[in-house]
Amino acid sequence: MGVDPREQRSARRVRALMVAGMGLGTLLQAGLVWAGPLVGTGGFKWASSSQVRAMIAKDNGTAQGTRVTYSGPVARVVIVVPQPEFPFPKFKIDHLRNPTLVLPAGATIKFTFINRIKNFSHSLQITRAKPPFSMFPKIEPVLAGTELSPAARTGKDAYANFTWHPSAGHYYYLCVIPGHAKMGMFGSIVVQ
Repeated sequence: MGVDPREQRSARRVRALMVAGMGLGTLLQAGLVWAGPLVGTGGFKWASSSQVRAMIAKDNGTAQGTRVTYSGPVARVVIVVPQPEFPFPKFKIDHLRNPTLVLPAGATIKFTFINRIKNFSHSLQITRAKPPFSMFPKIEPVLAGTELSPAARTGKDAYANFTWHPSAGHYYYLCVIPGHAKMGMFGSIVVQ
């Protein structure tokens, strides 16, 4: 008695799905290892929506076109990963998607990084490496910024603060979760 061709096709589909599922898990694990060690920020904290709005209001940049420009001895940059992410993850600064940040050289840059996504972690790294970024960006960060953030939970968003004292030059900020920078989750920083 022969094997039913429909059962063979079904078994092949099941095997292909299993291999794809295992491949995706392995891909993500390998990507997180490839990203390298991330410097912790003293831990993420939790904030309510009203607290997040108050943090965002402290951003002292001026948005114009696709740039946010900061001046003075202390720049307060608030970077948000907003809900929803569809179709791709992104950063928002001063209501702009992945804007170019213009920062004064020698200033103290006080970052607040906020993850509002309920189902996924993100990170914020600063590098001199230029796009395009690969699926697994190996970037040698100038500033490691944040570890992988916890996902937001009902009524609370995850946030972290860190400080940077940049010298003049061109940098990029990005998320090192595999595929995120490749899909466009990065922006440019000009320090002058």
